[in-house]
Parts: sequence; C-alpha cells; structure tokens
Amino acid sequence: MSLNTTTIDEAAEDDSFSARAWPSWLPSPPMTILCVAMAFWMVKVGRLVILRHDKFLTNDFDLGIHDQSLWLLAHFKSWNTVYGGPVFAHHAMFMYIFMVPLVWLGGGPNLWNVMMVAALALTAVPLYALAKRRLDNAWVALVIGIVWLLSPTTSWLAQETFHPEVMALPFLVTGYYLATTRPEGTPLEARRHNILTVLCLLAAMMWKEDIALVVTLMGLALLWRGRRRFGWAVFFGALAYAVVIGAWLVPTLAHGDTAYGMLYGAMGHTPTEVFVNSVKHPTWFAHRLNTNNALSYANRIQAPWAWLGVLSPITLLMAVPQFFINILTTAKFTFVIRYHYQAIPLAVSALAAVEGITWARSKRVVFGHLAVAGLIVSSLYTAVQWGPLSFAHRYNRWDWGTLTVQTNGWQAALDRIGDDTSGVAVMYQLVPHLTHREVVFTYPNPWIRSNYLSSAGTGRSPEKVQWVVVIPRRLGPRELALWNSLIASGEFGDVQTVEGVVSARRLQPPTGANPLQP
Repeated sequence: MSLNTTTIDEAAEDDSFSARAWPSWLPSPPMTILCVAMAFWMVKVGRLVILRHDKFLTNDFDLGIHDQSLWLLAHFKSWNTVYGGPVFAHHAMFMYIFMVPLVWLGGGPNLWNVMMVAALALTAVPLYALAKRRLDNAWVALVIGIVWLLSPTTSWLAQETFHPEVMALPFLVTGYYLATTRPEGTPLEARRHNILTVLCLLAAMMWKEDIALVVTLMGLALLWRGRRRFGWAVFFGALAYAVVIGAWLVPTLAHGDTAYGMLYGAMGHTPTEVFVNSVKHPTWFAHRLNTNNALSYANRIQAPWAWLGVLSPITLLMAVPQFFINILTTAKFTFVIRYHYQAIPLAVSALAAVEGITWARSKRVVFGHLAVAGLIVSSLYTAVQWGPLSFAHRYNRWDWGTLTVQTNGWQAALDRIGDDTSGVAVMYQLVPHLTHREVVFTYPNPWIRSNYLSSAGTGRSPEKVQWVVVIPRRLGPRELALWNSLIASGEFGDVQTVEGVVSARRLQPPTGANPLQP
C-alpha cells in the first residue's frame, strides 16, 4: 500500500515539476519551437526580400502591376498602365479592397512583400493544427510545419515578391482544416464553425479567381469524408464563383485581352477555351504534356513532400486544375518551382502529405514512422538541392541583392523624377519604384507594344509620358531606334546619364502620331 502511495506521489511530483518547468500560459514545446522557426524564417527571408527590392532587382511583372493596382484603387481609379487593362480584368483580386487603407497610410512594395512573407510563414500554423489533429502527435505536426518552411518553393515564392495567390495560402489551408474537421458542441457552436470555414474559403477565393477551382474540388473531398450537406454547399458555391467571376467577369472586363491569352497558343485565350480545346483535341493536350515534361514537373512539386500525397488521392485531386493550367502553356516559367504559379500545388501537396501520413499510420504504426522519416530526408535533400536560401546549392547572392551592385544610376533617375507624379516610361527594374502614379509604362510602351495585354490603341497615351529612363546598351534594335528618335526630334531632352542609366524629360508635345505598334 505504501508502495502504491509513493508511486502516486511521485507521479504527482512529476506533473507538478512539468507544470513548473513549462508555464501554462505558453504554447506547447512543439508549437513554441515552430513559432521560433517561423519568426526566424520571416526575419531572414523578409530582410532578403526588402534588400532585393531596394537594390532594384524587382520587376514590373508582377510587383509593379500589383502595387499600381493598389494605388489606383486607393485613388478610385482602375486602368493599370503596367499591363494594360482595368485592375480586376487582370485577376479578380477583391481582397485588395481591404488593403487600400494601408496605401493611404503610406504602404508600398516593401510592405506588400513583408506581408506575403508573413503569409507564407503563417501557413505553417494550420498545417501544424491539421497534422496534430490527424496524428494526435504534436512533434510530428512540428515536422510538418518545419518541412513547409524548408520547402524550396516556399522560399522561391518569397523571392519572386508579392502575388495574391500566395497571400491566399493561410486562408485556404485554414479553410481546409476547418472544413475537414467536424464541428462539435452545441448547434450554435457548430454553426459558428461552419461560418468561419466559409469565410476563410471565401477570403482565399477573393485573392484570385483560380482558387475557386481548388475549393470546388475541396467540396468533393468533403463529400468523400461524409460531410455531405456542407460538401455540396462548398462545391456548388465555389463552382458558381469560378464560373461567374473566373469564366465570365474577368474576361468580360478584359474585353478578351486576358492575362491567359498569350500563354496557351492555339489551345485558347481563356481558361474555358483551353478546357474545351483539350477535350476536342486530345492529341494537342497529350502533345503539350509531353513537350513540357509533365512527369518532371510533378516530381518537382511532390518530391519535397516525399510523394506522400499520392496516398491521399482525393486530397491531391484539388491541385489537378492548377497543375494543368500550369503545364499546358507555351511559357516555360509557369511550370518552374520558383514562380507564383506553384502556390496552389505547393499548399495542396502539403495537405495531401498530412493525409497520406495519416492513412499510412492507420494501416500500421510503423508505416507512419517510415513516412515521417522519408519526409524528413526528402525535404532536407530538396531544400539543399533546389532551394534559394543560403544553405542551398542554388543560393545566389546577386538575386537576393546581398552583393554590392551598382544602383547609383537607378537611384539618380529616381531622385531626379522625385515627387513628380506625371507619367513615366521606364525600364522594368524601375517600374515598381514609380507605380504610385496614374501613368507608368514599361519602356518601349506606350510607343511599341511589348508585354502589354491591351489591344493596340486602347489606353494609349504617349503624350502623358513626361519622363523616359532606359539603359541604351540593353535595348533591342527597335527600342533603341525609338529612343534615338525621341531624342533627335526634340520631344525629349535634358539628358542625364549615371552608370549607364539615362533619363530624359519631355521638352515638347509629341511631334506627330505615335501609334502603339504591335
């Protein structure tokens, strides 16, 4: 009897010691470690992204587009001159409306970039919560969160700078976690749970219309999991959003000049046309998959997650629309892991990996252990081989701006324009630094149509351009001829050159017609 009493007392002392060693007001040790890792990643990567912009290594497409869109909305305007069309004709980025007050408070590219870095890091939290609930093991959940931060694509997305679909990731992953978790408690609590789920998924879709396709298939996943009533609601709601906003509103606002138009060649100019032609001409579809090496692309997405997603095909199905949207293009950058097109495949791969480990563990515990071990090895290997951070083989100090680069020329041109908010036509590197104005073109626009979605003659306003900034030695023959003609005609002059960057201001109105050439 005394032995039992002693054992109970020792256990009580152990519990007491544990409580004293780890204050109750702190998160659990695994969650605390994850928070520290997230904070370290945000500080490290956030600093690099800010440096990248400050060293003039960011571009018109797409940081310049997004920053001008936000500035235009904040000033109740709509025509984006960087890409050539109304703000919401580029993409249905309705969440930008909630960012407008930040523009009024002085927000700009560096703020948007830091917000995106935070969104990427915070996505680890719902992944951790999902894994902890599925596996009932906080330490394995910690592994999932760390793998997310280590994933090569996660860091590449940060380096590419601000994109709306990346901002959507914490909302999408949280929505999935809530949607696949049956609400408990009173009917009122269950209703609140479902409302919060819908709000998260709606917010994700409002960042970009493509995400509605993911949520549509999420509804099918919910049906498979037994949440029939809610699953049907999610399916039809997201499908309606995809049809009305993605297939009708955006192309209508763009008058046919959609952001997709130049990416798919003969397969079509809108997502709907690409889908129809893929069905009508399966040989075109198969040829594009083969040409773009679809299997290699799938490996780049799945390898950081040890291909565990294939153990949960219902979950992995959610990435199928975006997979084909990316792989069917004629533009190779859409299926490279360093660009924003991989945001959705990355998130779905992470979710499917968690579900895959859960399935493996349900068959036999040792299978779950092996899956986690494989995940750790695969994530470390791919992070070193494919990632852009300092420990990886593909780390490039130039890309991050950590090398001493010549920026005096860009800065001199920027200082010369100063607070003048009149129209400019400048090279792509300078565009994101001059987008808080109504007219900013990437030279040779608006004279020669180049990487510009608007049809010729639409939005053309060369007379509004008061400053031109170029590096002549980087111009092609047509662009250089245009520059020489602008100077020779006297239309632009008062030339200043610093480190090869040449700026000129308008001296007289256009001397004649300046058609926007195709």
